Amino acid sequence: MMQEDLLERACWFLLAFETKLPTRIIHSIIQHWLHEGRTLQDFFAASPQDWSDICQLPEKYTEKLMYIRNNALPPQGMPLPLAQVLLLKQLEREHIHMLTLLDRHYPISFKSAFKAEQLPPALCYMGDIAILERQSIAIIGSRNADESSLAFTREIAASLVAHGITIISGNARGVDSAAYEGTISANGYITIVLPHGIHKLNKVQLQAMQPGIDAGHILILSQFHPDAPWLISRAMERNKVVTGLAQAVIVAESATQGGTWEGANGALKQGRPLYVRQTDTSLPLIGNSALIECGGRALPWSTDHIAETLLTVL
Repeated sequence: MMQEDLLERACWFLLAFETKLPTRIIHSIIQHWLHEGRTLQDFFAASPQDWSDICQLPEKYTEKLMYIRNNALPPQGMPLPLAQVLLLKQLEREHIHMLTLLDRHYPISFKSAFKAEQLPPALCYMGDIAILERQSIAIIGSRNADESSLAFTREIAASLVAHGITIISGNARGVDSAAYEGTISANGYITIVLPHGIHKLNKVQLQAMQPGIDAGHILILSQFHPDAPWLISRAMERNKVVTGLAQAVIVAESATQGGTWEGANGALKQGRPLYVRQTDTSLPLIGNSALIECGGRALPWSTDHIAETLLTVL
């Protein structure tokens, strides 16, 4: 990585992950400052008056940026953006990369899923980023799904990847784990979206995934600072990325509240075709039935050629 490019990407890292500015403010900076060839290095060297005049930033945000510039972020005592340069170099040694919304591989599907001011400014990833260019279907569901829902998930994941579809999933127990198992058993491609920073991925789990990452079949993605811990709010934000990356979404099992319910309704708001596993009327899943009433399309597990049916919406 050339030194000038490294410095600019360090400034991107600082802006996207460490200033803790609202996403809409970050977008305002990107939109107004990078116009006419200015760089983020120029931005962090500029005066508060320039920030206010060019980026239309309220005073409370210019004051916050001044504090950040005048008080070096950890490691303590290092001037900006040296700390971020060192961190990016460390991430590169760990094969962790950063993708900004101006990069060529930034997911084009996000443009239809998010309002412009809500787009994740940057993403961290491990694996082959070109996986994002493949046709993809997300499989979502409860962490406490019953065995029939897990069996459905494994089967549908394996069937979809056999037809060249990439699976998109979160990284939790239950349906997320079953989607991973079904994909890997069929030697398919999968994008795993984390509800925390990429450094917080379980080391044993990462070691198990490493052969798939090296083979270009597993992409790990996070919209958070690499060291960000798991929070309920981050898990909810992660769900929007899971569905936003996909051309269609399948719900294996949902309650009428919680992460899967919110994620499924979020997918409908994003304009994603939502397919919901339809269970036997004698053993209904209340959340699934409610999602079908909300606009989800019933997906009977007993129907043959489910994968072919889903391919028609891609």
